[in-house]
Amino acid sequence: MINDDNIYGSGGNAIVWIIDGECLYDLPVLKEYVAMFTESDEVLDVSEEYPDHDGITVRFVKNSEVVEDFQTSEYFGSILLSNPQIEDLAKYPYGKYVISPDATFDGEKFIIKDRDLSGYLAWNVGSPYAPAGYFDNI
Repeated sequence: MINDDNIYGSGGNAIVWIIDGECLYDLPVLKEYVAMFTESDEVLDVSEEYPDHDGITVRFVKNSEVVEDFQTSEYFGSILLSNPQIEDLAKYPYGKYVISPDATFDGEKFIIKDRDLSGYLAWNVGSPYAPAGYFDNI
């Protein structure tokens, strides 16, 4: 079993959980846990198995096999149990500026609600997702 402290870290992937276009939670997740969030086909509430935990405990399942039990807050746990859309922020222009809940996702791009992005770089320098030639004139 793991908890919030185990999954968080730099050098991983910044991912966001989206429901109805609203970015509700974003977090840099260590690479070894990204697939747990993005590839599991079922998330179950197993909190009753862990009565000493104050938040929610969810079980990630893939192909009917348990991937991991994860203890987290009521807020994040409820998002995980709501079948959210999960996106890797690095794969989208301006994704690095997403700070939940001040962003939305229209299915193709992120809309940052708390600032004007004119003059900001859309991609991190060296991003493999940037269009060819994007960094040529920087």
